[in-house]
Amino acid sequence: MPLLNKQPFIPKPPPNGIPPDTKTYYCQPTGEIFLSHEEYFARMILLNTTAWSCALTRKSNLTYFEAQSSEKETERDLGDFPESLELPVFFIVHKLTNRGRFEELVNDVYHIMKDRFFNNEEVSYLEKSRKTLARIVTSHATQQGITDRNGLEMEEAEPGIKEPIVQNPEDFRYTVEILEGVVDGDADRFRENVTHDKLFRSKTFGARQKIRLFLKNTCHLPPDSDRYTIRDEYLDKVDGLWWSDIMSGAEPICPKTPVLQRGRIPNLLKSGIEGGAGERRQKREDRDPDAPPRPRGRPPKTPEQRALLQKEKKPRKRPEDTSPRPLDDFDLTSSGALTLSCVPSTSSAAEEPVKKKVRRSSTSSKTEKKKAKIQEQQEDLTFYFDEARRFGIDLTGLEQEDRLLSPKKISEFKMRVKEQKDVEREALKEERKRKIREKAAYNKKRDDLICNDLKPLPRFPSLEIPKWMTTDEFGDYLFILQFFTSFREILPLKEVRGTDEIQLSEIIIAMKCFDPQNSPFADLMKVLLTIRTDIADEEDGDEADFQNREEIYLINAQNCDPVHVTHGDSIREISEMHFRIRKIHGKSVRHLPVDWMTLTEVLRLIFLTSGYYTGVSTHRHRLYQRGNFRGYEDPAFELRQSRPDIMEKLRTQTVFDLEPSERLEIMKALIYQLLTYSKFRSHMEKQQIELAELKKEQKRLKAWDLAQEQEANASRLLLEIATPPETASGAMSSIVKKFKGHLKAFNEGRRFDKEEMDGILLDAVPYTNLTLDEIVTARDLQKSEYKLLMDSLTSKLFSTYCKVSDIRLGSDRAYRRYLVLENLSAILVETPTSSELRVGCDEASKIDDPQNLENSEDSEVFLCSGDVETCEIHGSRRAHSFCYIKNREQFERLLKSLNPRGNRENELLEELLEYRPELLKILEDSEAMESDGSWREMLMTDEADPADTYNIDWDTEIRDLLLDFEEKLDQGQMGSIEKVFEVNRWEWRQQFKDSGDVTELLKVSEKNIQMLNDLNLDLTTSEEMSDSKKLAIGFFSIIRSIQMKFIKPPYLSPNKDEHGRLKPSELFIRWQKALLQCESHSALSLFITTFESSIKWDKSRLQGKCKSCRKKASAHDLILCSECDSCYHLKCAKLKEAPSDWKCPPCRAQQRKLENEAKREAAKEHLEIPSNDVSLMSIQDEQSSSEDPSQNTIRTASGRAVKKVQYQEVHEGVKVFGSPKTTSRKSINGSASVDRPHRNVPMKIYDMDSENGMIDDEDYSEDGENSKKRKSQSTNAKKSFSTPAIIDSSIQKPTNKEKMTQIETLLKETMRQECSWPFLQPVDPKEVPDYHEVIKNPMDLRTMMNKIKQRVYNKPAEIRTDFQQILTNCETYNETESEIFQLSRQLEDFVTARLDSIIDQ
Repeated sequence: MPLLNKQPFIPKPPPNGIPPDTKTYYCQPTGEIFLSHEEYFARMILLNTTAWSCALTRKSNLTYFEAQSSEKETERDLGDFPESLELPVFFIVHKLTNRGRFEELVNDVYHIMKDRFFNNEEVSYLEKSRKTLARIVTSHATQQGITDRNGLEMEEAEPGIKEPIVQNPEDFRYTVEILEGVVDGDADRFRENVTHDKLFRSKTFGARQKIRLFLKNTCHLPPDSDRYTIRDEYLDKVDGLWWSDIMSGAEPICPKTPVLQRGRIPNLLKSGIEGGAGERRQKREDRDPDAPPRPRGRPPKTPEQRALLQKEKKPRKRPEDTSPRPLDDFDLTSSGALTLSCVPSTSSAAEEPVKKKVRRSSTSSKTEKKKAKIQEQQEDLTFYFDEARRFGIDLTGLEQEDRLLSPKKISEFKMRVKEQKDVEREALKEERKRKIREKAAYNKKRDDLICNDLKPLPRFPSLEIPKWMTTDEFGDYLFILQFFTSFREILPLKEVRGTDEIQLSEIIIAMKCFDPQNSPFADLMKVLLTIRTDIADEEDGDEADFQNREEIYLINAQNCDPVHVTHGDSIREISEMHFRIRKIHGKSVRHLPVDWMTLTEVLRLIFLTSGYYTGVSTHRHRLYQRGNFRGYEDPAFELRQSRPDIMEKLRTQTVFDLEPSERLEIMKALIYQLLTYSKFRSHMEKQQIELAELKKEQKRLKAWDLAQEQEANASRLLLEIATPPETASGAMSSIVKKFKGHLKAFNEGRRFDKEEMDGILLDAVPYTNLTLDEIVTARDLQKSEYKLLMDSLTSKLFSTYCKVSDIRLGSDRAYRRYLVLENLSAILVETPTSSELRVGCDEASKIDDPQNLENSEDSEVFLCSGDVETCEIHGSRRAHSFCYIKNREQFERLLKSLNPRGNRENELLEELLEYRPELLKILEDSEAMESDGSWREMLMTDEADPADTYNIDWDTEIRDLLLDFEEKLDQGQMGSIEKVFEVNRWEWRQQFKDSGDVTELLKVSEKNIQMLNDLNLDLTTSEEMSDSKKLAIGFFSIIRSIQMKFIKPPYLSPNKDEHGRLKPSELFIRWQKALLQCESHSALSLFITTFESSIKWDKSRLQGKCKSCRKKASAHDLILCSECDSCYHLKCAKLKEAPSDWKCPPCRAQQRKLENEAKREAAKEHLEIPSNDVSLMSIQDEQSSSEDPSQNTIRTASGRAVKKVQYQEVHEGVKVFGSPKTTSRKSINGSASVDRPHRNVPMKIYDMDSENGMIDDEDYSEDGENSKKRKSQSTNAKKSFSTPAIIDSSIQKPTNKEKMTQIETLLKETMRQECSWPFLQPVDPKEVPDYHEVIKNPMDLRTMMNKIKQRVYNKPAEIRTDFQQILTNCETYNETESEIFQLSRQLEDFVTARLDSIIDQ
C-alpha cells in the first residue's frame, strides 16, 4: 500500500447500517465507500496529489496511482531476483559488512559481487564466440589470502580504506555446467578452469540499482545496533553458512563505518566527564590528546536528578489520617470547588485536632450540581467504556453515577484503552501483512509445474513431415532457412540464384539429393562462399610472415595463435598450407572459382586452411571488432579436428557422395564461421538496436496515453464538481479554437481537417479548456488514434523481430517452445528431448481441482509425477517432435489455459498478447495454405526421398569437358598435341574418350617420359594410378600443347629464356606438379577451371575478326598469324588454303626490317673508315659528294653497292633526324630545330636496296595496289630527299618533352617488371592501418604515371625525386630482411641508371 506523507495509509472502513436504497460513491483505487460526493471527490483529489510515496522504493512526490504502479513493478523485480544470489547477498550483509550507512552497504555488496561468481549461480558462458546458459558448480582460488603492500596477509581493514578488500577476479577459476545446447554425453556438460572474463552475470541482477532495491527490502538498521543487517525472517537462511559454501578464496575484508549520531551529543555520553563533582579535574597536559574537547557550560541534569529536585520543591503537608473516609467527604462549594472534611480520630481528646469548618450551601443545590457533573463526565467517557467492554477491561469503580472520577483515574483508564487499541491495531497490521504476504506468495512467480491451479492445455495436431526425414533434421533445416532469411540483405542470393527468396523445400533437396545437377546445394554453397570471399578480403587477408620481426614481436607479446599451447603448431601448419596453395594457384583459397564440379575441392581447401594466422594487419580488428576471435575457435577448424572422416571423403570423393547429415554439418560450419565476422555481427547488432528503439517508442507511447488519460479524468472531475466560468473567445489560444471547431464538425458530421486534428490528438489535447462532452469525445478519438498508432508500431516491431531471427515466444509448463516462422506462415510448437532439457524431476505436481487432472481428445494437462521413469515431462521416453497451432480457436484456448503464476507460461502469455494481431494473421495464412495443399508441398510431405536420384558419371563429364577443351584449342590454332608430344591427335582423342588413359600413347616418346619425370611423375607406374590421375595426365598433355603466347600471367613469366622465347613462370611449374598429384575429380575440375581463365581466348581463331575487312567468319575460312596472332580471311590474304606457318604482311615487313638491320650491322663490320672520315661533313663536302656519287658509295663483301650514310639508333619517342618527311634544308643547316614527331607516326626503315635508302613499313605487299603505292611513295621520296642525313651535334640534345616521353616508356617497362608489384598502387589503409601514421608522403608508380599523363611535372628531375620518395618510404616502413625491401633494391637497380641517363643526356 502506498504511503501518505510517508506514513501508512489506512483506507476508511465501509459504514455500517446503510439502507439498501442509499446512494453511495465507490472509490475503486482504494476500495472505499463514501456516502457523499464531497468525501469521494476529496479522496480522488488526494489520490491525484503528489503527497504519496512508494512503500518499497521510498520514491516520493508521486500520485497514488504512480506509487501503486511503482510498488507493482518493484514487487515484480524482487520476484525476478534469482534465488542463487539471495544467499550470497544475505551472507555478505549479515556476516561480512559493517556499515551504518545504506549507500555504503550497497557499494560494498556491489564491489564484492563485481566480476566474481558464486556457487550454483546461473551465468552466461562465452564459448566459441557464442553465449550459452551455464551454472557455477565449484570455484577455486589460485592464490590464498589477501595481502597488503608488503606481502603480509591482512586480517582486518586498514584505517582510511573506503571499499572492501577482495581477492583479484583473475585469481579465481570456475567449474561450470552447460545448461543448454549440449547434445552428447554428460562429460561434455562441464568446463573446468574457466576464467572470469568468459562468464557474464545479467545486468538485470548485477546492477547497483537492483542490488539497492533488494537490500532496501531485505535489510534494516536495528535500534540497538550501529550497522545494517538482514531482517529477522532471513536469519535462518544464513546461520549455518560459511564463506566456503558461497565461493572459494579468502573472505572479503570490509571497512567499518557505524551509524552517525544526529544532533548534539549529550555530555554524559562523552568521554572524560563520567566522574562525580568531587573528583578533581584533570590538567590540560595530563589529558589524552586524542580525547574529544571538554564540553563547556553546566552539564544537563539526568532524569533522576530532575525528579528529585521536583520532589523537594513540593510543600510539606501534615500526615493525613489513613483511616477509610466516607464517600461524602468530597463536597462541592458554591463555586464548584471540592472541599475536604476531616473525621475525628478515636484517640484522646488532648490529641484531637480542631475540626476544620467548611462553608456549605443548601443540600439540594449541591447535590444537583454534583450529579450533573458526574453525568457529563460519564457521557464523555461513553466511547471509552464501549471500547473497554469490547476489549474486556474491568469497569468497576469507573462506570457509576455516585462520584466524580479523578483526572488521574481517567487518564489511567484512557491509557489502558489506548494500549488495548494499539494492540488491536498492531494485530490488524500483522493480519493485513500476513494476507499481503500470502497474496504475494500466491502470486509470486514459480516453476509452472508446482502451481496448484494448472488448467489443461489444448492438444495441438502433429506436424506432418516426410517419413524419410527425422525431426532433428527438420530442426536443422529450419535453422538454415532462418539464416538465409535473416541475412537476406547482405547475402548475394539474387546475384547467384536470380532471386532473394528461398524455400524450405529447396534446403531439404539440397541436403538430401545426391545428384549435383538437380540439387541446389552448389548454389547455396556458392552464396555462402561468395559472401565469405568478400568479407575475408576485408577482415582477414592472407597469412602472416612468421619471419617478419614485427610479427614475431606481436606473437610473443600478445600470446597470439601461433604460440598457443594446444593449437599453436596446427595454426602454423595451416598458415603454411595457405601459403603453398597461393603459390600453386596464384590466388588465395577464398578466390578459387566455385561451381558444382569444383565445390568439393574448394570446400576441402577451405577447411584445411580455416583458422590461419593473419598477423599484424588484422590483429586489432580481430581483437575489438570480432570479439577477440582466435583461429582455433573457427567452426571450420573445429569441424576439421572433430570429423577427420569427412575430410578424408572430401579428398577422394565429392561432396555429393557424402551422407545428408555430413553435408548438413558442412553447411552449418560455414554458417557459424560467417557469424564470427564483424559484418554479420554488425548486422545483427543493427537489427537489435532497431528492435530496442521500437520497444522504447512503444513504451513511450504507453506512458503518453496514460498521462493523457489522467489529464482527461482530472479535467472531467473538476467539471463535475463546479461549473467553470465562461471563457471569452478572444482569450482562447488558436489551437483550442481549431480543436473545438474540429470536434463540433465531427459531432455534426461535417467535413474538417482530419490531418490537423490528428496532429493535436497525438500531441496534447487541451482538456482544461474543453467542456465535459468535448472531453469525452476527444478522449474517445484519441484512444482510437492511439490504437492505430500502437497497432502500426507492433506490426513494425513484429516484422523487425522476424528479420532478426525466428520469434521464440516462450515455453509452456512442459518446456515446449513456441516458434513463429513467417516463411512457413505457421506457429510451431517444438517438444525438446529430456537430454536437451537437463532439468531434474524433483517435486510432483499437485492440482486442487480434480477436473483439471483428466486428459481429453482436445486437451492435455502435462503434470510432473516426481519419478523420472514415469514422468511425461522429464522422463527419458520423451521424443523430439513438432506440432502446430491449427486455428484461431486453439489460439484463444491457449490464452485461457496458460497460468500467469508460472515463470514460463507468464512470459509466453505476455508475448502472445503483445503480438496477438500479427499471430492471428499468420494463423489465417496457415489455414489457407493447409486447405489448398501448399503447406504439404512446402514440407514435401507427399514427395519421394530426393536421395534416391543419382545419375552423374564424373569420368564421362570430365572426359567430355577436356575433349571440348582440346577441340577449342586445335580449332583456334592455339596448340597442337601432335607437335608437342609426337602422337596422332585423332588416336589420342579416341583413346581418351574410351578410357581416359593416354599414358600408353605418351610412353612412345622418350621426350614425353622425361617431361613427366621432371614434374615428379613416373609413367611406368600407370597401372597403379587412379582414374582421376589418369585424367590429370590427359589434361596435362593438353595444356603443354598450348603455345606460351596464348597464356596469361601469372602462368607466363615476364622474362624470356636465353633464346628470347616466352617461358613458363615458377608458379606454372608448381601448378603442373600439383595437377599431376590430383586424387579426386573435383580437384581436377578446379585445375581445369583456374587454367581456362588464364588462356587468351580472344586471340583464338574462333574469336577473331579479319584484320583486313573487320568481319567474322567460320574457323576454316580464317588463318592465324604465327607471330602477332592476327586473323585474316584466306581470301583477304590471297591464299587458297591455310599453310602450317604463315605470317601476316606487317609481320613480314617487320621481319624484313630486322633482316636489313642485321645486314647493316654486317656491313659495318666489313667497312673500314679512317678516323678523319668519321667527323661530320660540311655543307661544301655534301655538295661535292652529291656531284660525285661514286665517292659516296662503297661495295659490300657480296658486291652490293651501298651509300655511305651515318645512322643512329631509333627508340620510341626519340627524334629520327634526316627523315624525308620531317627534315628540311633549314634543319640540315642547323638554323631551325626540328619538332618532335607524333607518337603514332610509323618509323621509317633504312634499306640500301632502295635508291633513297628508305621504305615505309606499310609497304608490305609485293604486288597489286600496295605495290603501286610503294612505288609512288618511293618516287616522291627520291624527289624530296636525295642526300644522306647529316647529324649536327648542336641539335642532338633532346627537349624536355622528348625526355618525358622516354621516361614514360621507361615507367611502363618498370611496371611490367616482376619486382614492381608492391609499388604499383597506393597502399590500402585497410590492409596496413598504420601506414599513413609512419609515412607522411606516400608515392607509387601509378601516381607517377598519372602525373606524367596530366603534365603535372615541370622538369624531368621531379620524376626522379618522386621515385626516390618511393624507395625512401619502403626503407622507412619495412625491415631490411623483408621481401618488399629486397624488391625495392631490385627496382632501384633497374630504374636508377636508366632514369639518370635520360635526364642527364
